[in-house]
Amino acid sequence: MRILLVADEFPWPTFGGGRMRLAMVIEAVSQLGEIDLFAMHSSEQMDLELPPTLSVERFAAEVHRPPPSAWRWRSTWLAQRSVPMEVVLRTGDPSLRLNFARWVRDRYDVVWFSTAAVYAQMGRPDLGPTIVDLDNLEDVKAAQREKLLRSEWPRNGLTSSVRHAIAIAQTKKNVRDWRALQRSVAADVERVVLCSNIDLGRAGLPNAVVIPNTYPRPLKSAGHGEVRNPSVVLFQGSLTYTPNMDAAEWLVGQIVPRLQVKVPEVEVRLVGKSAPGVARLHHPPAVTVVGQVPEMEPELARADIAAVPLRIGSGTRLKILESFAHRVPVVSTTVGADGLDVQDGIHLLLADDAEGFAEACRRLLTDADLRGRLVDAAEELFVERYESTRVREQVQRLVRDVVGAEVDAPDPLDN
Repeated sequence: MRILLVADEFPWPTFGGGRMRLAMVIEAVSQLGEIDLFAMHSSEQMDLELPPTLSVERFAAEVHRPPPSAWRWRSTWLAQRSVPMEVVLRTGDPSLRLNFARWVRDRYDVVWFSTAAVYAQMGRPDLGPTIVDLDNLEDVKAAQREKLLRSEWPRNGLTSSVRHAIAIAQTKKNVRDWRALQRSVAADVERVVLCSNIDLGRAGLPNAVVIPNTYPRPLKSAGHGEVRNPSVVLFQGSLTYTPNMDAAEWLVGQIVPRLQVKVPEVEVRLVGKSAPGVARLHHPPAVTVVGQVPEMEPELARADIAAVPLRIGSGTRLKILESFAHRVPVVSTTVGADGLDVQDGIHLLLADDAEGFAEACRRLLTDADLRGRLVDAAEELFVERYESTRVREQVQRLVRDVVGAEVDAPDPLDN
């Protein structure tokens, strides 16, 4: 079997949920036959070493360069229909698509694109039966951002209000653009992939299948039973990613002050590659912006709680599965736990306002029995449904099904 996998980033080392998912897919698919891997990466990421256990026939890596002028790409996006902002940002460098076209073979038994954006960026090529991993529903995230903007109108002058209104209008356009792109991509390819049944229902795409997010089972969990003094609340993720940046600001600005009233000796650690806007939240010892770390286990071992205060999101959170696997109690918003088969008070605690989130954190820092019950149930759920070996088998089954489908099978979107 000859397989092409086109990745929107080079996923090793596997920091963050998107990289974990992508690395898992590449490793699973590589066990099925000859794999050509074409990966994009930022100019900052230059050490592109493939794992020694990975079998790859051909490998190419290209630097993804965003457009130099914000005005130019924004005006280009506003002038187009059904092309999301994030896709316009990726298509500013035509040389990348040309290099891809020169490198690929004429035909493959199956082709896997890691995102809809990279499929569009490469010109929607017809190189064989194709699978596109939507992973997150970007229209859902954009709609949540629009709702959040509407609920937080500025009160400091006309200029700020005008800028806020423009941001709302642009976000509303992006909702429509993403919805149209997701449908058109699904119409082009054999299968699109989502990571939860909730997103499957939201998308309404008849050729969509679910491949859940996953996490490898650790040999030894990093979590600890007793709460330490000072208590540590961990929020991890790429802090250059807009939903995580919003979550970090909400955590520090609204939740932490309320939690400190209830539990004065508490420290918050923000772990992950950070944007300049997040760096200003650094006020140790109460709040420490740690930045990117070589491995998460020491941070999980330090944490008494894993906080997931997301207000924007689709798909499912690998940071929650990682905490479940390591027996670290979790407090999340409903959006943060979206798509996972979890129950409030059974596997984790859920809260959607700042006071409720702070109170949930207090409960987990002061109630040892509750902590024990939650981590036991969460670990059991992780092993049963989200352990990586099971999900790799689902990826391989999907690829085999697509390769084995008859060439003249009717398009599912024509039914």
